[in-house]
Amino acid sequence: MKLEITGRHVAVTPALKTFTREKLARLGKWIDDLAEIHVILTVEKHRHIAEIVAHGSHLKLSAREVTADMYSSIGECFEKLERQAKKQKEKFATKRRRNAAPGGDAAAEPDLPPSRRALRGRLRRARGAQASGLDGDGLPRIVRSETFSKKPMSVEEAALQVNHSGLEFVVFRNERSEEVNVLYRRKDGSLGLIEPER
Repeated sequence: MKLEITGRHVAVTPALKTFTREKLARLGKWIDDLAEIHVILTVEKHRHIAEIVAHGSHLKLSAREVTADMYSSIGECFEKLERQAKKQKEKFATKRRRNAAPGGDAAAEPDLPPSRRALRGRLRRARGAQASGLDGDGLPRIVRSETFSKKPMSVEEAALQVNHSGLEFVVFRNERSEEVNVLYRRKDGSLGLIEPER
């Protein structure tokens, strides 16, 4: 791991380096693959500012603290980084548990009777099908349904409805033919009309 400490308007003493390394060791509990840490220490009048950026293989953590004492600023920065690292680790563990749950097989459930194992397998397959947009029987599932007006309207009224509502299509009962028609927006911007055969 590469540790870089930069001082701006402050001398980076061996004591500051030692203190930073000690705090860094505690952070190592939460992050296994720290590649690089950059610590920037700045003094502006009575303000002691510590900024720390930690890079791992899959994450980047950063913290900034301002106090009246440089050691306090560094300590509080590392506390923030610990909280961030802990949160990331818990988030990753939760995600792994969630992803591993549906993938279990029947051998991993020896205490369940065969009928329960079969039911669980069907539920897992149904969940997988839902994620892919299919229902439990492998058919496309209906996501949303809409109703259309029973009142007959002209093609011109339907065109106004498509243009003003921002919809891609309108299903309506044509006032002349009394048949159900669909008026849709084409890729070139014009409108297309679908009428049933007579």
